[in-house]
Amino acid sequence: MIVPHETTSPAMQRILALLADKAGMAASDLSREAFVGLTTLACGGYLKALRAKRLIHVSGWRKTRKGFVTPLFSLGDRPDLPRPVFKDEDRDSEGMNRIVAALENVGPMTYREAAEATGLSPNTVKNARYMDVLVKQKRIHVCDWVRNRAGPMTAVYAAGYAAAAPKPAPLSAAEKNRRFREKGRALSADRGLVAQLARL
Repeated sequence: MIVPHETTSPAMQRILALLADKAGMAASDLSREAFVGLTTLACGGYLKALRAKRLIHVSGWRKTRKGFVTPLFSLGDRPDLPRPVFKDEDRDSEGMNRIVAALENVGPMTYREAAEATGLSPNTVKNARYMDVLVKQKRIHVCDWVRNRAGPMTAVYAAGYAAAAPKPAPLSAAEKNRRFREKGRALSADRGLVAQLARL
């Protein structure tokens, strides 16, 4: 592609020459290899101006942990490639990798145990949906269910892909009442034993 010099600056000429040799470059790559400041490229509008002149186009997108946020530029008058939709299957992070490694090394854990084993906040693991995403990616699976102290069931996860363990049905009102009575009897028996020991 021959570009008249009067339509572009020397910096733009360097960018175009670089893209003639290498396609699919991000602004950071262009800045480093064409010796143009990154703020000049983006904020100075060089890339926008070159796109407006139909000399370059967005030919791809680089995936980061936050999604497909980095456009890749190539030479030529072509339509811009639309940004891909970032799905759960595309997500990746250091925290997610640490959880998988912990499950491989330690064995099955609940999300709270996995958070403790990896030094992550349980809120981060839960709110960022790390466990759900890892299950979707088939990197872990639900191998069991345990009832937590408050009553609801909590999933236990293991590394690798396998069929998920079925979630048990919630307790009926009668079962909840029976558990409450048993707990009360156990506590009163403990108090009676303490009282007997106190008399000795």
